[in-house]
Amino acid sequence: MKNSPDRTRAAFLFLRYVASRFIEDNCARTAAALSYTTLLSLVPLLAVVFSILAFFPLFASLIDDIQRYIFSNFVPASSEQLQRHFQQFVETAASSGGIGLLFLMLTALMLMNTINVALNDIWQVKPRRNLFLALLLYGVVLLFGSILFAASILLTSYIVSLPFIAEGGEAVTGIRNLLLTIAPIAVTVVALLLFYVVVPNCKVPWGAGTVAAVTAALLFELAKKGFAWYVLAFPTYTVIYGALAAIPVFLVWIYLSWLVLLLGAEIARCLTTFEYEQQKGDTE
Repeated sequence: MKNSPDRTRAAFLFLRYVASRFIEDNCARTAAALSYTTLLSLVPLLAVVFSILAFFPLFASLIDDIQRYIFSNFVPASSEQLQRHFQQFVETAASSGGIGLLFLMLTALMLMNTINVALNDIWQVKPRRNLFLALLLYGVVLLFGSILFAASILLTSYIVSLPFIAEGGEAVTGIRNLLLTIAPIAVTVVALLLFYVVVPNCKVPWGAGTVAAVTAALLFELAKKGFAWYVLAFPTYTVIYGALAAIPVFLVWIYLSWLVLLLGAEIARCLTTFEYEQQKGDTE
C-alpha cells in the first residue's frame, strides 16, 4: 500500500504525462479542425437524427422536447436563440427530399469518420476497416445512439412525471431536481464511454474508458458552467457581433467541448500506458 506522498507523486506524474501527450498529439489543433467540421456537419447530423426518430411514433412527438433538452443541457449560453436558428435549418434540411437526406447522411457519417481518425491518432493506430464497413458501422452507431438517447430522455420524463414525484413535498422535489441534474451527466458519461471504447480501432479497456468518460463528463459540466458565466459576465461578443454573437459564441463552445473530449481520450490512453512508460523511463 503506497503512502500518501507516493500517491501524490504518482498522481502528479500521471497528470504531467497526460499533459505532455495532449501537447505532443496536437490535440488543440485537432480540436480546432473538428470544430470546423462539426460546425459544417451539425445541421445535417441533427437532421439525420430527427429523421430517424420521426420513424418511431413513440419518439416522433418528443422531437421538440429533445431539441430543448440538447440545447438547455449541452449548450451553455444563447440556447434559445441557437435552438430557434437550428430548428429552422434542420427543418429546411429534413424537407430536402430523399436525395437531400442521403447527402445529409453522408455528411454526418463523414463527421464520424473524422472523429474516428482523430481518436486513432491519439491511440497511434491506423484504421483497418474499409470505408464501406466503416460507414456501415457509423450508420448503426448513429441509429442506435439516436434511439438510446431519445429513450433515456423519455424514461427521465416518465420518472419525473410520476404522481408521487410530481406532486410530492420538498424532499420529493429535491429528488426530482437531483434526477434532472444527474440525467444529462449520465447521458454524457454513457456517450463518452462508447466514444472512447468503441470508436478507436484497438482494444480499449472498459475500466480506462469509464474513468476517462466520468472525468471528461465532470470537466464538461465545469466548462459549461464556467463558459456560461463568462459569456454572461463579459458580453464582449454581443458588443462586437450584435445579433450574430450566437455564432462565434457557439463556435468557441464547440472548440472547448472538443478539447475536453480529446483530453478524455488522452486520459483513457494514458491509463493503459502510464506504468509501462514509467518503467521504461526508469530502466533507461
